[in-house]
Amino acid sequence: MHSWIARNIVYRSIELARGEPVTGYLRRISHIPYLSRDEIAGIQAEKLRRVVLTSYRNIPFYRKRFDEAGIDVDRLKLPEDMVKIPILEKHDLRDNYHLLVNPELDVRISRESTSGSSGNPLTVIKDRDKSAYVRAVMYRCYAQYGVDIGDKQARFWGVPVDKRAYFIEKLKDILSNRIRLSAFMVDEEALSEFARRLQKFKPRYFCGYPSLIYKFCRWMIDHNVAFGECAPLVVITTGEVLYDFQRELIERTLKCRVANEYGATETGVIAFECPEGKMHINADHVCLEILPSGYGRDDGDIVVTELNNYYNPLIRYRIGDVGSVSEEPCGCGMGLPVLKALLGRQSSFIVTPENKYLYSALLAYVFKKGVRQFQGVQDSKDELTVRIVKDDSLTDTMLSEYKRKLSDHLGKTMRIKFEFVSTINPDRSGKLRYFVSKIGQDV
Repeated sequence: MHSWIARNIVYRSIELARGEPVTGYLRRISHIPYLSRDEIAGIQAEKLRRVVLTSYRNIPFYRKRFDEAGIDVDRLKLPEDMVKIPILEKHDLRDNYHLLVNPELDVRISRESTSGSSGNPLTVIKDRDKSAYVRAVMYRCYAQYGVDIGDKQARFWGVPVDKRAYFIEKLKDILSNRIRLSAFMVDEEALSEFARRLQKFKPRYFCGYPSLIYKFCRWMIDHNVAFGECAPLVVITTGEVLYDFQRELIERTLKCRVANEYGATETGVIAFECPEGKMHINADHVCLEILPSGYGRDDGDIVVTELNNYYNPLIRYRIGDVGSVSEEPCGCGMGLPVLKALLGRQSSFIVTPENKYLYSALLAYVFKKGVRQFQGVQDSKDELTVRIVKDDSLTDTMLSEYKRKLSDHLGKTMRIKFEFVSTINPDRSGKLRYFVSKIGQDV
């Protein structure tokens, strides 16, 4: 489908039918990232106050929670006094969803499910107006790389296993002008067929799990496949932590930039990488806080508050990820704050017998030559198993060196085992986890 038709006829028709004014919001918010930091902070503070007041006055859950905490909402100074508001955990959301809805609003809603990669999927209810703002923020981010609504997309993602949901998703792909490589079917035949479809479809951009795009690029290298004029304008990675080794190979293979996206089903795009390589927080969409923790000097648990949702807003919601924020300006010219480090989920840390926390990306810096794929699994504080898909160049000497490097970081009391496998499969969401913790860190 031609992009103009997809954008101006198909997408606009869907907007009208669903009551989601995405393009209208996009026109209204496109300039916000380029305002000064003070102006953006003013917009955020105004939205924050409105959503907190509305939630207290109209939503039973928040009224009870604020009263129990002794909070006088009329005297709150925001954002400074956000620390007085209790944290909203995932189990709060799961157990009290019916109490988190504003009964004063009669709106059309949609239901979406989170991936459940931490083992606890959620069904998220969104009003269509909020959904429109979420999508407008996403397309505002994509516009930095010349991507517009309706542009052809190659999607690297999971697919529903239920037949009805599968056909609905296939219809969405057609209407969204995209083709998809399923995360659950990445054998030789599927990769070869998808490469042929890409040559014919000529997508403007790739979007999806970095592990799946990385696997496809490895296949391209192994089979000497190149796209030439069919190469994408940009590759947008989302849904998983993007590792340096993945970025390097994807950019080298496809000869284009990788732009990393950080978001969640519950909130939409929280931060997005600009052409200067910095992750900018969408501060008119969410208020992001970093809670102090023991992970590192500046790193902490990420907590977000939605700023454009008055139906069932999430206030001080602990996402389950770890990161830090930078106060330094960015050379791209945007006034949006910067997410300096994004370390993934709390369960992305290897814990040593001495209670030392090390980010699992350590594995990516250790296992390089001779390893096609790896996955660390920690069953206890004193044992780490690394599952390895090896290639022909892997030697016993290299394995000994890898074990030595891990021991240097994890300590001599950590038992390190290697397990050789033919493949490492994604989890039920379609994500490939390079580290799995089984010692109770998942939120």
